[in-house]
Amino acid sequence: MSRTANAVTALSRPLAVAAVAGLMLAAQSPAQAASVATWDKVAQCESGGVWNINTNNTYYGGLQISLHNWQYYGGTSYAARPDLATKQQQILIAEKILADQGAGAWSCAPGTGLATDHADPYPTAVTRVGVYHPQTQAFYLGNNAGGTVASAVFGNPGWKPLTGNWDGVNGASIGAYDAATGTFYLSNDNASAAVSVKFGNPNWVPIAGDWNGDGKDSIGAFDPSTSKFYLTNDNSTLATSFVYGSPGDLPVTGDWNGDNKDEVGVYHPDNQTFYQGDLSGGTYKVSKFGNPGWLPITGDWDANGTSTVGAYDPATSKFYLSNDNVNAATSFVYGSPGDAPITGAW
Repeated sequence: MSRTANAVTALSRPLAVAAVAGLMLAAQSPAQAASVATWDKVAQCESGGVWNINTNNTYYGGLQISLHNWQYYGGTSYAARPDLATKQQQILIAEKILADQGAGAWSCAPGTGLATDHADPYPTAVTRVGVYHPQTQAFYLGNNAGGTVASAVFGNPGWKPLTGNWDGVNGASIGAYDAATGTFYLSNDNASAAVSVKFGNPNWVPIAGDWNGDGKDSIGAFDPSTSKFYLTNDNSTLATSFVYGSPGDLPVTGDWNGDNKDEVGVYHPDNQTFYQGDLSGGTYKVSKFGNPGWLPITGDWDANGTSTVGAYDPATSKFYLSNDNVNAATSFVYGSPGDAPITGAW
């Protein structure tokens, strides 16, 4: 089993590459990115493709990243060690090492294409808007230009619409929340329920997001009577809970700071103000957008890795999307009166 060159650095800042590799690569710019397929080749050589491997040899996970480099490049925001993180999280940290040190940081790099790939392993998808028609339980998934990408019927009368990338593979799909029982129904194929689970109490507000950065969305709930958020990373066990907002606020979610993890926030209808929070009750950003009576939405409308605000006017079925949390970058009509807005990277 080979070892990553960057893993043998001391507890100072990692050198760009090992000394010998530095001589060979001095005239080259460090590689900036690589596809998942290329990282799979590196992992196959480094660890046999076992992403949770830990042989107590100071190198961890599929890409055999040292604990020092895992900590230095921000891996502990995901897990204590690489082998405890998901494949995607390990690759995201490896991307930072690759950009800083170059492909020579991995002795397995030759023959894998790591130095020449330059592909983004997890390109950010554009968040699109859609609508849910309560009378027919029909979801209409739009294209941000007034057209429809797909449609599906899911759930029962009175249920609330929900969307998320539940399996981390196929992009956003639909779901529904039965407020009477506090039960979530999540679909990976926009047809059948892959998951049905009770979480929270009846009549809480359903939310969804990738709270831990594992590439999959999980559910959460907001208690409007106490302004308290409850989040789970596995659609079952409570991971964290905290108070944020005030009575009458509406919950929103998004990746406000581009860290590949979703945070929560609230929208104050009285003054059309979005409060973009973190996962501990703090505020990241405040912005005002929209008019009285409009409904809040959020998404990465320009695929730059961060979520911004938007609004839906139910009186005219018109969406307004902002890329800077201030100005409307685009607006268009989609849906019919009485529809509820939904968003997702479908």
